[in-house]
Amino acid sequence: MAFVLEAQIHGPSRTINKDKFLFTFCNYLFKVIEHYWLEVLNKFIANMKNNSDESDSDENCSNQDNDQAIEEKNEYSTSFSNQSYIERRGRKRSNTTLTDDTSDLNDSDCNEEYYDKSFDEKDDMKFRHNMYKSCEQDSGEECQSVQNACMDDDAKESKSRKRPHDDPYHHYGKLPKIQRTNEKSDDDTNEEEREYDGGEHFIKQESKNFLDGQDKAQRMMRMMGYKEGHGLGKNKQGRLEPVQAPKQHGRRGLGHHVPGLEASSLKWDPKEEEIKVKEDMEWIRNPDNCLPSFEEMQLWLQKGPKKLIIDDETQFCDEDIVINVINAKSIFDHLDEIEVRRARTRCNPYETIRGAFFLNRAAVKMANIDKACDFMFTKPEGLQDNELLYFADVCAGPGGFSEYVLWRKKWHAKGFGLTLKNENDFKLADFYAGPCETFHPYYGPKENGDVFDPINQEAFRDLVMTHTHGKGVHFMMSDGGFSVEGQENIQEILSKQLYLCQCLVALMIVREKGHFVTKLFDLFTPFSAGLIYLMYRCFEEISIFKPNSSRPANSERYLICKTKRSGTEDVLRYLKYVNNLLLKSDDNNDVLQLVSLDELEKEKQFVQYLRISNDDLGRKQIIGLRKIAAFCEDNTLVETKQADMRKECLKYWEIPDESRTIPRHMKPQDKLKVLLENNTKFISTPAKRLTKETMESTMLTEPYDWFCMPCSTGLSTEPNKNATFYMGMGRSNVYRLIRGIWTQINDINVELPPDTLVYAEVVYEMAKEFRNQKKVQTLHILDAFILGAENVSCKYLRDRHELTKLFCEALWKPVGGTYTRVRVKELLPVDPNIRETLQIKQRLMKNNRLALVYEIPTTSLECNNSDNDKPYFIPNSVIFLKSTAPPWTRHCSKRYSITYVFNSKTGKNIFDKHRPPEAEANFIQSFENRVIWYWPNDEELTIDIVAKHISNKCPSHSEGLEY
Repeated sequence: MAFVLEAQIHGPSRTINKDKFLFTFCNYLFKVIEHYWLEVLNKFIANMKNNSDESDSDENCSNQDNDQAIEEKNEYSTSFSNQSYIERRGRKRSNTTLTDDTSDLNDSDCNEEYYDKSFDEKDDMKFRHNMYKSCEQDSGEECQSVQNACMDDDAKESKSRKRPHDDPYHHYGKLPKIQRTNEKSDDDTNEEEREYDGGEHFIKQESKNFLDGQDKAQRMMRMMGYKEGHGLGKNKQGRLEPVQAPKQHGRRGLGHHVPGLEASSLKWDPKEEEIKVKEDMEWIRNPDNCLPSFEEMQLWLQKGPKKLIIDDETQFCDEDIVINVINAKSIFDHLDEIEVRRARTRCNPYETIRGAFFLNRAAVKMANIDKACDFMFTKPEGLQDNELLYFADVCAGPGGFSEYVLWRKKWHAKGFGLTLKNENDFKLADFYAGPCETFHPYYGPKENGDVFDPINQEAFRDLVMTHTHGKGVHFMMSDGGFSVEGQENIQEILSKQLYLCQCLVALMIVREKGHFVTKLFDLFTPFSAGLIYLMYRCFEEISIFKPNSSRPANSERYLICKTKRSGTEDVLRYLKYVNNLLLKSDDNNDVLQLVSLDELEKEKQFVQYLRISNDDLGRKQIIGLRKIAAFCEDNTLVETKQADMRKECLKYWEIPDESRTIPRHMKPQDKLKVLLENNTKFISTPAKRLTKETMESTMLTEPYDWFCMPCSTGLSTEPNKNATFYMGMGRSNVYRLIRGIWTQINDINVELPPDTLVYAEVVYEMAKEFRNQKKVQTLHILDAFILGAENVSCKYLRDRHELTKLFCEALWKPVGGTYTRVRVKELLPVDPNIRETLQIKQRLMKNNRLALVYEIPTTSLECNNSDNDKPYFIPNSVIFLKSTAPPWTRHCSKRYSITYVFNSKTGKNIFDKHRPPEAEANFIQSFENRVIWYWPNDEELTIDIVAKHISNKCPSHSEGLEY
C-alpha cells in the first residue's frame, strides 16, 4: 500500500475535473491492491506454518518469499516507469539528431520496439500499466484534498441515481470509460458526473469499505507477527521505508545508480556556457631570437621512474581545476558508452556541423583553425601564382586535414602523408571534396608509417626535400592519437612520445617562415610544458587554441606555431636524442622533463600564458562534462542552438552548407559534353602535315607565331601511342580517345584528377645504354584544356604550358610509386636557332644498334642528373602549335630585339609583354591549326631546309628573345 502511494506521489502532476470520479477511482485502486496482497500474504502464512519447525535454512526460504513479493511490487513500478519512458521517447522523436561520423548508431532507441511488444503480449501487465497510467495524473496530496472536497459536495447533493451493487467490483469493467472521460470537454463533464453519482449513501458505503479494507490488511499483518518499526523478515529484518518509484534513464537498467552523476548534473549552469561563432585566440610572441644549444638542453633533461598519475600535476594549472576535470571524467566510467555518446550529441551546440561535406570532422577542424588564423595555412604570404602550396599531413589517417586543404587549393596544393598503414591509413578513395591525386602517402623504408622510427623520419624528410626543391613544406599538420579507453585521465602521459615525434618531424620538414599545427590533449605535466616551450623558441609566435569544431567536453586542443625561425638544428638534434631514449621503454629511467622547471620559471611570460590557457580550457571542459551529465540524467533535454550554430559557423569559415555526396558517375562521352559545353566539333580536327610543298602555306610565313615540341607520334606507331585526348575522371579512371571512341586505358597505370582533359601521348622513356638500358612508359602532355576542373583553354599557350608544368609537378609520385610518370612537353620557340633547339644525339640501344634520340631536360625533381642517366626517347615527329589568333601576328623588333604583335586590320603594334587577350590563341585555335612534321625520318624535308627557310623569314639577331 505504501509502495502504491509512493508511486502516486512521484507521478507527474495533471489536472482532473471530476472530483467524485477521483474518489471512486482511488477506492477502486485500494481494493485491487487489497486483493493482490491477500494472495501474497496467504502464501506467506502458509509457508510460515509449513516451515515453523524447520532449521536455520527456513530463514532463507522465508526471505526468498519476501524478495519475491518485493519483486512483484517492483513489477508494478517497472510497468509505470516503462510507460513513462515510452511517452517521453514519443515526445522526443522529433528532436533526434544523428551521432557523429565515428558512430554507427543514430539517436533512435534500438529497444523501442521491445517495450511495445512486451506490453502487447502480456495482457495482465498491460492492464496494470493502464491502471497506473490513470493514477499518475495526480500526486497523493492532491488525491487527499480532492477526496475531502468530494465528500463535502456529495453531502449537499439532492439528486442520486441507482447503481448496481450485485458485484462489489462491478466498476472495474468501467475502467476504459473512466479513462475516456479525461478527454471530454467541460460540457460533457456534468453528464458524466451524474452518471457516477451514487448519492450520499453510496459515498458512505464506499468510505466504510475503504476503512474496513485498511483494518483488514492491518489485522492480517499483525497475525503474521508484524510490529510497528520492524521489518517483515523472520527475525524482523528488512526495509522499513516505502519502496521508491524507480527512475529509468535511457538504456540504463532499472535501479542502476551511477555514483556522482546526479550531483554532477546539478552543478551544470547553462549561464556559464559561452556559445559563439568566433573564438577567442591568444598568441604569445617570443622576443628572443637566440636558440638554446644542444649541450645546454642536455643539462635540462631529467629522468626518473615512469609516472602514471596526473592528479598532482598542478605546476601549470590550478589544483581545483585538475581535480574537477578528473572527477568529472570519472563519472562516465560507469555509464554505457552509447548513452554517453547520445547525450554528448544532444548537448554540444556545434555537433550538427559534423564533417560538413568532408570525409570526417577533422576536415572541419582544420577549416575552423585556418579561418581563425586568417587563412595563414592555405593562403600563406609570399606564395606566387605559379608556385605550388606544399604541405605535410603526419599521423592523420584517414586524411580529413588533407581533404580540406585540397578542397581549398585543388591541384595547386601538393601534400605528403606519413601515417600508420592498414586500418589507420589514408582513405584517398573517400576524398570527394578535393583531388587526392596530388596527395602522396609515404610509409618509410619499413613500409609501416611508424612516426616513432628514426629511419622513417629521415626517409620522409628526404622525400619532402626532394620534391620541394630542397626548401621544405609551407606547413605541416599532425592529428595523432590512439585509444586510451579506461585511461583517459592519463592520456597526456601516454601520448608524450607522440607529441614529441610530431614536433620533431615538423622541425625536419617545415621550411623557414613556415607554419605548424598539431593536436594535443592536457598540458599539465612538465614534459608537455617543456616541449611547448621548445616550440615557443623555434617559432616566432605560438597559440594554444581549442576550435568550436572540437567538442567542449574533451581535453583536445591544438598547438599552432607561426613562422619558423632559422637555426633550429640543435633543438631538432635534442628531440631526436630524447626520442631514442623513449624508444628504449625503460620504466625506471623515463624522461620526465625536457626543460628544467628553473628554466621555465625564468620565462614568466610563457609560464603565465600556459597556466591561463590550461585554466580557461579546464573550466570550459568541466562545464562541458557537467552538461553531458545533465543530459544523461535527463534524456529529454535538447540543445536548441545546434541548427543556428551550424549555419553561422560554416558561413564564417567560408564553407558551403552542403551535405556530403558521392560524385556522380558519367560516361566519358557525356562528361566531355559537360566539360566542353557541347562544343566538341574541334575534337575530330586532323593535324596538317608539314611537307616541302606546304611549308610556305602552312606556317613558316610567320615563324614567331609558332612553338614546337618533339614527339614520339609517327606514321607507323600504335594508335594508342599517338597524340590524342585523355580524360581524367578521378584516380586511375582515365580514358583515351581513339578513332572517335573513348576507351579506358589499361596499358599504363596513370592517375589524373577528375574533370581533366589534355592533349597528350604515351612515350617510351629510356635511361642509360646497351645492357644497362631502362625503359618505362610515360605520359607526355602537349596542351591542356581543363586541369583538375580548372578551365585553362582561354589562356595564352605559354601560360597554359606553365600551368601544365605545375600540374605535372603536383602529380609527381613519390619514390617507389607504381604510377606512370606524367610530364609536360618542352615548348620550344620556332626561330633561326631551331637546328640547335631540335638537336638530337645518338645512343646505343639494348639491341646494340645506334638510334637518334632526343634528351628530355631534367628538373630539380630528378634524383640523378648525370649525362648517362638523363631520360631520352626516340622522336618520330615534331608538332607545331600556333600561339596567336588572327588577325594578329608576332614579329621581332630589329631596333629593340624583342617581339611584338601586329594587327593586320588596324595596323596596331603592341609589345608582346602587353599583348591584348584577343591576340592570344585559345586551345581550340591552337589545336585546329596544329601542324605535324614527321622528323627526323622525312628525307624530303630535312632540318637544314626548315632552318634555312626560317632564317630567311626572321632577323639574324633573334637569339635570346622573350616570348
